[in-house]
Amino acid sequence: MNRTLLAAATAATLLGTAPAYAASPALTVYSGDYDAVVQSEAGPGGSGFALFQSTIGFDLRNGDNTVRLGSLPAALDASSVRLRPLGEAAVRGQRFDFALAGQDALLQRAIGQSITVEQAVGDSRQTHAGVLLAAGNGLTLRLPDGRVKMLANYSSFELATLPEGMVVEPTLAWDIRAARAGRQDFELGYATAGLAWRAEYQVDLSGGTKACRMALEGAAMVVNRSGADFNGVALTLVAGEPNRVAAAGPEMMAKDTMMRVSAEPSAPSPQTSGEYHAYRLPGTSALPQGSVQRLPLIDRAQGVACERRYETRAEFGDWRPPQPIIDENFNRPSGEQPVIASLLFKNAAQTGLGMPLPAGRVRVFDVGDLLGEATLGHTPANAEVSLALGTVFDLTAERTREAFSVDRAGRQMEERISVLVRNAKTEAATVRVLEPLPRWSDWDIVSSTVPAVRKDAQSAAFDLAVPAGGEARITYTVRYRWAPDVPVN
Repeated sequence: MNRTLLAAATAATLLGTAPAYAASPALTVYSGDYDAVVQSEAGPGGSGFALFQSTIGFDLRNGDNTVRLGSLPAALDASSVRLRPLGEAAVRGQRFDFALAGQDALLQRAIGQSITVEQAVGDSRQTHAGVLLAAGNGLTLRLPDGRVKMLANYSSFELATLPEGMVVEPTLAWDIRAARAGRQDFELGYATAGLAWRAEYQVDLSGGTKACRMALEGAAMVVNRSGADFNGVALTLVAGEPNRVAAAGPEMMAKDTMMRVSAEPSAPSPQTSGEYHAYRLPGTSALPQGSVQRLPLIDRAQGVACERRYETRAEFGDWRPPQPIIDENFNRPSGEQPVIASLLFKNAAQTGLGMPLPAGRVRVFDVGDLLGEATLGHTPANAEVSLALGTVFDLTAERTREAFSVDRAGRQMEERISVLVRNAKTEAATVRVLEPLPRWSDWDIVSSTVPAVRKDAQSAAFDLAVPAGGEARITYTVRYRWAPDVPVN
């Protein structure tokens, strides 16, 4: 069944006719949950979030009318639906009917209706007609002569009509009272799950490690697994995830996802949207059910200043201790640790950017070779960006704790750390050694073979020059102090 949202809807009853959309409907899709939406069909309250708005018209008769609208998303949030009259008509009631859930649900709703059941008996088939009394582990029928027959096994069954309130697609129904006959317009709006997007960036580097320049362009990957097509919509993508209250809904069967690529002549400009940034795409868009589309988002920026950096860091996390840690075995782990290639740049106008960059995946290439992929969070203008691209094969680091002492009376302790970096490259490299200082928040580097830079409350950085085909070592001593009123175990 074709569930095209903006095609003709199911016919209305009691003189209500299929609705007509008076203008291009608006669809606003929020970022977040992209991977979850891609992987499975969404149900109400599931992954992904979008808002649909349109003006819709119905032909009404004078008095009471019941109108219906089908071809709706299976992931629609029924509680969010609003139909607001633009004239004197009044909406007196609203009902949402989920699509037919399966054979068992159909039989349960058909109890009390006439049914014809076919049963296989050997090589022949028998047909039984009657009123369905019960359905579960078999079917119970009242036959025309009054007898009750239990069918434990059956091949098929047939109903003259669908039970009242059952539909083959998600359907909205409204009771509307009109003071006059004729077409009247309404504003329709609802929220649905099953739609999401994320940014997809490509960075092309040039100039090597010493004169790094990059070209950056961004696209939007938009996925629709809501259960309905959205055609001819004015599409807005919002970089942000509003809080939502989880809601339970019927499970939906997963379907295959079709990849679809389209292009527009230019990228949209970001605009503020509440606490978020919105990107209104030019013209109208088509988002078929089960599709993933690539749409232009950020025009290509050339010659952006950047920095390629090698970094190595001991893995101690960002935990801050509630009191000085004087245990000698703490911070003792020694051994090899990876050297990571990173790309740094500033999202500023003077670098060729200076626009809000929505969250997404970044692929970085150097003369056609993939250096790595990284995740970019929502990044405002003028923010510093650091992307970790992967482990460097030709650079290795080894960390050693060489000494530790505690002076309880003097309320201080000292620790000496050494980091050796080896370079198998044919050119020299500078490696930034990032050292967490996790024992306490009051510390000083009292000696170091390489100048230290305080990065934050519990880490320091050292830029270590390593010759081609050689090695270099940094050794530093950190002194921790604590006040008299600070407890120490």
